Amino acid sequence: MGSGKTRANPTNRPTVRHPSHDHPLRVFKSQEGDEIICSGCELELIGQAYKCTKSECSYFLHKSCFNLPGETLHKSHPNHPLTLVHSPPYDQSIFSCDACGEHGSGFAYHCSKCQYDVHVGCAFVPETVKREDHEHPLTLLYNTPCKGSEDGVTFICDVCEEDMQENLWVYYCKECDYGTHVRSCATYEDTAPKKGEEKGETSSAASEMKSEMDAKMEMAMMQAQLDAIDAAGSYVGSWEPRRRYYW
Repeated sequence: MGSGKTRANPTNRPTVRHPSHDHPLRVFKSQEGDEIICSGCELELIGQAYKCTKSECSYFLHKSCFNLPGETLHKSHPNHPLTLVHSPPYDQSIFSCDACGEHGSGFAYHCSKCQYDVHVGCAFVPETVKREDHEHPLTLLYNTPCKGSEDGVTFICDVCEEDMQENLWVYYCKECDYGTHVRSCATYEDTAPKKGEEKGETSSAASEMKSEMDAKMEMAMMQAQLDAIDAAGSYVGSWEPRRRYYW
């Protein structure tokens, strides 16, 4: 004889709607090893989230992406508000982020007047960060310190040593003339081969852990700053780097 208790039917759980998706969503908590990507920020799904109620639909959203403001005034683009769009704002299926230079196919903050687009993850990065491999905090700049230079110089990321487009955002230490990409090189990476590895190989476990920590950090930063969007402000400084890189 049954106990009289019934197991909750997933189809009867409360659902919510989001303008980015045609189907209702329900609360979902990702488990370790799920390897699910958020359809909004395109980062690994960590913690509280929503998923589509349709079993054949693989649409997931972080809770922080679900609650993103529909419009923001951002310091990187002070003349016009940026509007949240849930798909690339152009005819193509992707857009290019004006903060990090990488492509995206999910949510973005968009200025239609200027064709200016920023990943939602980039829009809420902190204004200062501390790296394990540098003694001073790095400050967020909304273009490289070499922007506008007339002597044929370009800025080089101190982590990956790649040239950077002058309009890309950068984390920068003025005192040391040290700078990095705002996203791909923003966190410290130990590139030395581990014991038992050949040079050029990476530990898959370490790589997975780093990816998880990067996603957790970025989503935590987004969540912490959603209620602290500062409408005022301008470019953080016009700094001239001591270092010069010539073509």
